[in-house]
Formats: sequence, C-alpha cells, structure tokens
Amino acid sequence: MNKASFPIAALLIATLTTHIFAQANSAAPVSDPVISGWVKVADEIKLPGKEAGVLIQLGVQEGNLVRSGQVIGKIDDSQPQMQKKAAAAAYQGAYNRWKEDVEIRFAQAQALVAQADYEQMVESNKIAAKSITDTEVRGKKLEWDKAILGAEKSRHDQIIAKFEALNKQAELDASDLAIQRRVIIAPFDGVVEEIKRHQEEWIQPGDTILTLLRMDSMHVEGAVEQSKYDPHEVTNCACTVEVEMARGRKEAFQGRIIKVSSVVRSDGVYQVRAEIANKQEHGNWLLRDGMPASMTIHLGSGAAAATGVSRAR
Repeated sequence: MNKASFPIAALLIATLTTHIFAQANSAAPVSDPVISGWVKVADEIKLPGKEAGVLIQLGVQEGNLVRSGQVIGKIDDSQPQMQKKAAAAAYQGAYNRWKEDVEIRFAQAQALVAQADYEQMVESNKIAAKSITDTEVRGKKLEWDKAILGAEKSRHDQIIAKFEALNKQAELDASDLAIQRRVIIAPFDGVVEEIKRHQEEWIQPGDTILTLLRMDSMHVEGAVEQSKYDPHEVTNCACTVEVEMARGRKEAFQGRIIKVSSVVRSDGVYQVRAEIANKQEHGNWLLRDGMPASMTIHLGSGAAAATGVSRAR
C-alpha cells in the first residue's frame, strides 16, 4: 500500500466509527420499568397514655376512621383540674397585688403630710425659738422618714408580687399541661387497628391504648433490576400504582419514588419505595396494608430529568 492510501483508510475508519456511535445514540429510549410490589402503611403508631390514671373515656372502636386532632379518649384529670383552680386563684391574687399601687400612693401621701408637718415645726422654731421641743421635731422627722420608707417598701412588695404572679402563672400552665396530657388525640388521619386498653382500666405512662394506622398516605415497595436501571434514573420519579380490587376492578394511584436502596441483593435487584395518596370509597380507604400492586415508574420525571441525564442507551 502506498503512502497516499493511508489518509483514505483513516477517513474510512473515522466515518465507520462515527456511524457506529450515531447508531448507538439513536437507540430507542429505555421503557419505563413496571414492577410488582406490596402496599404498606406509611405510619403505624402504638398510641400511649402519657399519665397514670383511669381511662374514663374511649370514644372509638376497632375499625373506626379518625381524623388528625380528634379526641379519642381521656384519662381521669380530676386532680390537675383542682390544681388548676387553686393556681388560677393564687395567680389572680398575686396579679392584683402586682398591678395595684394604692399602698404606694397612700405611703407617698403620708410622706407629704409628714414632711409638711415637720417643715412647719422647723419654721415655727425659727419664728419663736423653742416653741416646739426638739423631741417633737425629731418625732415628726421620724414620721416623715417612716412614710418615705413605707413608699419604698410598697414598691418593693409590688415587685415581689410580680414574681409571685409569674410563678403562679407557671403553676397554672403546668396544670393545663397536665390536663392536656390526659387527653388522647389522634396524631393523623387513620384507622383504629387494635384496642389494647378499655374504658375504666388503669393506665400507666407508656401503656399502649390502641394501634393507629395512617391511611391517607401509603407506601408501595418493589424491586428494580440493577442491570437495566441505574438508581439515579428512578430516584424521585413520578409513578403510577395499579391495584386490583374486588371482582377484577382496578384502581390507579399517583405517587413518587421517595427511597432507593443503596443495597443490591444477591439476585441483582434493589428495593425502591413510593409514597402514594390513598382514596376513599363509601367511607372506607381503598388501599390497605398487604395488598399486591403493580407500579410503573415514569423515567425522566425525577432526579435524572433534573440533572439532564439521558434515558437513551
């Protein structure tokens, strides 16, 4: 081969390489993965009693739907209610002493009168020497000083009353908290799964009263093949979950991937978890824990789309 043929061969190789890469880059986009999974409750809480006492009220039964903030039960609060009344009365008394300035004004008025009497005696002695004895003058000066100190003491007592009022306010707040801690409140929308304690039973702090399942938001867990989809491609992606109901009816739910496991199992898959919004029908939640589900992950709608990662292979 002569030297002139080398550039031609190089050009042919470059063209062929460009054609191969173009074919690779024009490959069809990867299809959205469709995986099997299971519906799980997002939150399950064993609702405890926070204070010791008799469970005097339990207004739910197993299977009842509850709303966030709904009062479920109540532990006997007669003692903190009495403490609250005492604290409220003590606070009101201390508050009134704090805000009342009658004693201060009275002591100041006494001081002015005593001052005027003293100055009048001094002036009288200037006009007529010894018309008033020194003992009487000193006595009147003592009354003036006593009235001044009385005003100072009244101001000091007012400051003490202020701190007493603040202390009684804290006691009042503590009794309110003790009452609130005896009210059993649902922390989220859910279903009462199991009741552990019944009305008129004695409750110790930490005793489970009932088990509550959160139903408005559910999880769906499944496995993705590592050989087909990298974790960044499915992270935070939107998904559609399809669940078969009674008599073959299917319902679709929308959600998003909220967790991608960092562990690849021995069978070459890694776990993903989606969070989906549940729906109600005839007063009952459609999705329940343990139901099988089919989940389609919409590639390009999550982290990969945000960072410009191509879906083509």
